[in-house]
Amino acid sequence: MPLKLRFSSRRYPMNPTATTIPIRASTRPEDVVRKRILRCLLYVAAGLLVLLTLARVYTGWRTGVAMTATSGIWTALAVDLKNGVFYRPLYGNLGYGGTRYFPLHFVLQAALMEIGLGPEAAGHALEAVACLALLFGIYRILRRLRVERRVAACVCLLVLAPKSTQIAYLSIRGDLLPTALNVLGLAICMAPRVERRHLFGASLLFTLAFSAKPTSLFGVAAVLLSFLLSGRLRKAMELLLATSLGCAGVLSVMLFATGGRVLAIMRACATAAGFSLLAGVKHLVTWPAQGLPIELAFIVLGFAGLLALPRSKAVSIPALFFVATLVETAVVLGAVGANINHFLDLEVAALIVFAAWLFDNATMESNFGIGVLAFVTFFALSPILWNLRNDDNVGYFDIAYSRGLRDALQFLGKQDKPVLAVNPLLPILAGQRVYLLDPWMFTHLASKNPSFGQPMSDAIQRRQFAAIVLEDDLESRTLSTTLPFEQTREIGQYYQLARRFPMACVYLPRQP
Repeated sequence: MPLKLRFSSRRYPMNPTATTIPIRASTRPEDVVRKRILRCLLYVAAGLLVLLTLARVYTGWRTGVAMTATSGIWTALAVDLKNGVFYRPLYGNLGYGGTRYFPLHFVLQAALMEIGLGPEAAGHALEAVACLALLFGIYRILRRLRVERRVAACVCLLVLAPKSTQIAYLSIRGDLLPTALNVLGLAICMAPRVERRHLFGASLLFTLAFSAKPTSLFGVAAVLLSFLLSGRLRKAMELLLATSLGCAGVLSVMLFATGGRVLAIMRACATAAGFSLLAGVKHLVTWPAQGLPIELAFIVLGFAGLLALPRSKAVSIPALFFVATLVETAVVLGAVGANINHFLDLEVAALIVFAAWLFDNATMESNFGIGVLAFVTFFALSPILWNLRNDDNVGYFDIAYSRGLRDALQFLGKQDKPVLAVNPLLPILAGQRVYLLDPWMFTHLASKNPSFGQPMSDAIQRRQFAAIVLEDDLESRTLSTTLPFEQTREIGQYYQLARRFPMACVYLPRQP
């Protein structure tokens, strides 16, 4: 019987040169030394970024430098919920309501207040957790892109530097939470093998992001486009169905919990202010160029990474996420009253797509990639350092936030009658119920319907408020008080300026 010999190509390849050999960077001594130096610079820059951010948070939280009217609105919504009121009516026994904000953020803040934290402490704790979740989400995405652990940890810290991020973690507002939930959902969908459990987990995170900020659907939109363009139709449909059901559930709970009241509130507030897509595109281009150098640098790097990606990666989640976020940011900035805090999502998307290009080729990590990251990280230290050295000020271009709120509280002392303030945080810290929930929205609603502001006018004329606290005095040529002309005129007639603090001018009733 002839002898048959069998050879396994797995153990004994016929062509030894056909085996896969990983491509490594040059191991020349000078290249190794250069790479170590660049890594040390990156680690030092990342460490300084962490230290400066902690110092920024300490000084900012301690002095309340970013406790603006927006922080007061979010906190007032949480206080209302803690007292059993979910979305107060536009006008009722409590005073004036009206807001476009979705509930997840202030629901969680109210839950933290229920377990014993104060209004400010609860808000800051929530922002801290959201910030850590955002960093972890970016880190997971970078690990999905096969970035080394220590380098990924350094890169994700870059998102702490821009001014819009500083505003988010220094104040109390619903920006960090939906961004973090979106990024965590993207990280799940970038798993090497996406299974049904991944899709359900991602849809839950995208739904929660929607419940915190309704314009956060660009994250799931980017994933759906990536799945569709890469031929994963079934997974795209499953994700779309699960997320749609989740968002419908959120809206149903909001309608049921308010007896349908929230629908009228949202409709009135959505149509009160104007919208212009052209203005949004203009703001997207001009605002970073005028006074946001780090935001501008992030956007430029994002475009560079998007254009430099290989054609095969054009339908990847990082690339489509940057494009979707760019479109969403332009739309959001087109709404009247939008400000630079809405650049946060775009910065995160730009950082992700830039890292996707930078680490797409293993050789990029050797010297060029690490050197670019070290330079960008050192450059990112400048806005935090500048703000720490300049009296810890954060500004929306022409408005500087200060410590005048607490000075006004100390001047007023304990009051039996309600206090009307354009910053709802003042009556909250004074232990009172907020009469005016959203001054900016009240102004737009009263401008369209003057009778809407008549109850406030009657209360001013009857001197029902123990004090009225505005941001500027009524004689200022640069009056930024967010109240309609009719109400400011009546304040000048029935109240008089008692004390002027930075961004807090106290008016007391005139004698009849």
